[in-house]
Amino acid sequence: MEQNLKITGEFTQDPNICKFHLEEPIVEEWTLVFQSVEDSKGSPLIDALFAVEGIETIVVEGASLSITKNHPAPWQSLAPEIGKAIRATCGPGCIPIHPQVIEALRNLPMDQVAADIQKLFDESINPALASHGGFVRLVELRDRDVLVEMGGGCQGCASARATLRYGVENAIRRVAPQIRELIDVTDHASGESPYYR
Repeated sequence: MEQNLKITGEFTQDPNICKFHLEEPIVEEWTLVFQSVEDSKGSPLIDALFAVEGIETIVVEGASLSITKNHPAPWQSLAPEIGKAIRATCGPGCIPIHPQVIEALRNLPMDQVAADIQKLFDESINPALASHGGFVRLVELRDRDVLVEMGGGCQGCASARATLRYGVENAIRRVAPQIRELIDVTDHASGESPYYR
């Protein structure tokens, strides 16, 4: 049964990604990335969203959904179907995400995570950021949280938050889905030309 939920849409810098915000959290603590319907483990919300034509990736974080499309249709034409899927599977009495999804992440080992993230930074992320004079560094793993620091041209850059959220974090979650939270410990007010003072 469709719930009377308030959903707010937010366009991002990437025209293929749109965020949808609910008033109540869908999940606590974890950020969940679904790249196919097989990842959902029977989660009603994820199955309903992947049933919308053109949906490629779904990221669930707190009360927000970041949805990536691979379809030329504008978000305005997809939003009604997305809203219907959310309202039908979220709200009082609903379990939008199957508990097995988070349980599976909790059971994944962490022993290789630091090495996998460092390799990702060395081979992919930092070479890309270097063209803007920036870099990102793994500070430490704290339980299942990853602490990173941005430097060079990324320190205090106006786009740092978007770069971290949509570029760095998405890439990290592809190689290490078992991490719980990515935490930016950068002092964005320092540096040679910080954006924030």
